[in-house]
Amino acid sequence: MPFARVNPGDLIQAQNLDQLVDSLNGVSGKGIPVAETSVNDATNYALSVQNLEATNSRALNVLKSDGSLLIRADVNGVSLGAPLNPTAGSLQGTALQNGTVTNAKLASDTARLNLLTDGGFEVWSRGNGPFTANAAYTADRWAISLASSSMSVTRDTANAAVGSIACASCVYTHVTQGWLVQTPEVSGIAGRQVTLSMRVKTTTANAVRVYLNSGLLNTPAYSAYHSGGGTYETLSVSFTYPANETTVYVGVIFAASCTAYIDNAMLVVGSQAADYAPLHPADDLARCLRYYELLVAGSTSSLGVGQAANATQGIAYFSYLVSKAVTPTVTFAPSTTMAVTNAATTPISMTNVSAVTPNVRSTQVLCTVAGGLVAGNAILFQAASGQTASIGIEANP
Repeated sequence: MPFARVNPGDLIQAQNLDQLVDSLNGVSGKGIPVAETSVNDATNYALSVQNLEATNSRALNVLKSDGSLLIRADVNGVSLGAPLNPTAGSLQGTALQNGTVTNAKLASDTARLNLLTDGGFEVWSRGNGPFTANAAYTADRWAISLASSSMSVTRDTANAAVGSIACASCVYTHVTQGWLVQTPEVSGIAGRQVTLSMRVKTTTANAVRVYLNSGLLNTPAYSAYHSGGGTYETLSVSFTYPANETTVYVGVIFAASCTAYIDNAMLVVGSQAADYAPLHPADDLARCLRYYELLVAGSTSSLGVGQAANATQGIAYFSYLVSKAVTPTVTFAPSTTMAVTNAATTPISMTNVSAVTPNVRSTQVLCTVAGGLVAGNAILFQAASGQTASIGIEANP
């Protein structure tokens, strides 16, 4: 059956459309219906279209009901509308080129290296708090920073995020902005774009958000505020640091009086936030010990060994558990809690104790007593009988 041609500009009448519909439906005498066809070689496809105009090929254009793209095949290739729902295993071989997936296209649950120390707020080497003083360290490497506001930070296990042991409970009274801040070492951050994410819970809207700042630029980047909905929300922010950056600030900023719970912080390279991935406890502790350790010894327990210089002084020595980031400050408990032994191993109470030439791995200790030592004899530096002696080694770059 021949079709009646409709020329450009002609009005299309119902019979012109009906002849196409009848043909497709297989109406007797009006055409051959489109039906399943057996095809078994390279040339006999069920449908094959070739446009001889190589620079102007428009083979297929399928639109959704709203006019947006579903499928298009033209000289530029094949374009697909959204959503694209490939079945499992449908992208085979080299369909996805190596190195083409950017950080921005990764999901937050893709494991990445956390550049923070004690991001999970699990290690509290200085105790459980409350910590209230400006510049006081709370959980390891997390310090309070205040101008005229006040804040109390304690270790909290009742309000920890899912999968976490502890969080930081921050009771904040606002006058001007306050912070809970960490200053990571910049070796892995300078010159890079990084993203901070943190879990925060509070019932006060527009009170808490997280931030990144540069010591060189001093142009903070902020996340959105917590909604105040009383549940944990993930707040995140990205920042690109100068190549010559020397100081990096990471943390939580408080803009209104509130009680907030802070947990599971991640600082990762790239523009995409990452879900918190806990370190093994041994690795977590080792990171913290790089900056602070507390050496504690009970009654007569050894702290170090050394040699008497004269009747009233001796030099002892001890190594740290972990090498420190910078030369540390060594702080001793009262000298009355410590003693040195004489040649007969009898403890002699100390009158003074101080660090001598500490370095990143160890320190010497000048031990002073009223008398009873012999020059050249070995001494044992220890806790006094019935006392608990402690030494704090702190290295905050």
